[in-house]
Amino acid sequence: MTAREDIAFLAGSELRVEALFALRSETATPTELAERCSCARETAQRTISAFVDRGWAEKVSTAEGYRLTRAGGLVASGYEDFERCVAVSKEYREFLVHLSGVDPDLSCRELDALTLTRATTQNPHAPINRFREVVGDEPVEEFFGITPIVSRMFNEAAARVIGSDTRIDLVIDESVLTASASEFPEALERAERLDQFTLYVSPETLEFGLMLVDGHAYLGAYDDGTLVASVDGRTDAFREWAADTFERIREQSKARL
Repeated sequence: MTAREDIAFLAGSELRVEALFALRSETATPTELAERCSCARETAQRTISAFVDRGWAEKVSTAEGYRLTRAGGLVASGYEDFERCVAVSKEYREFLVHLSGVDPDLSCRELDALTLTRATTQNPHAPINRFREVVGDEPVEEFFGITPIVSRMFNEAAARVIGSDTRIDLVIDESVLTASASEFPEALERAERLDQFTLYVSPETLEFGLMLVDGHAYLGAYDDGTLVASVDGRTDAFREWAADTFERIREQSKARL
């Protein structure tokens, strides 16, 4: 049998998956497995026999029944990860579809550990409101950001947490710089007068939003200039990815002195 045939066998019945997970937790006789999986004893016996044929289960004793082999344990863990990945891809579909210009390069498990926020008809501003929550209201030590749009709400949220000792690095592209100078000239001039503020201009068009504020990372996905979804969190994997991405984009950009 090929690996794909084994996958098709296992995925073809919820009972088989349930039985595999049940045997992972403890040994069981066919009768005990039938009780745990709410199926006929004959069905449980056929399922166990199929597991044994594939090297996934082995008999301990007549009294104790069967248990998973190491190979079966790997299959159970792998299938559990696959199910999680399918569920995460479904939940994060809109975010991933609209995330352009950058690859998060995070596993399903790492994505699932983040907070996902999506704009809805009932709450179209949910991602920007989440951004405000992440930024907070108290002065922060570091505020690093990448923004592909001009946003009054972004400016106001940032202004609340910028203190006299806050280090601020912001990366925008030429179109955002032009729009900022036109729509918010006073805010731009005030920011550029701050000793701790450095504005960088990317030679490439930016299509995603990224923020790191005191160890919390936030990534925004846009649709035609509108923030439609975001993920954020403090996990090591996400913060490391966000810091590396920000540094790479910043190094490719030119500081506006």
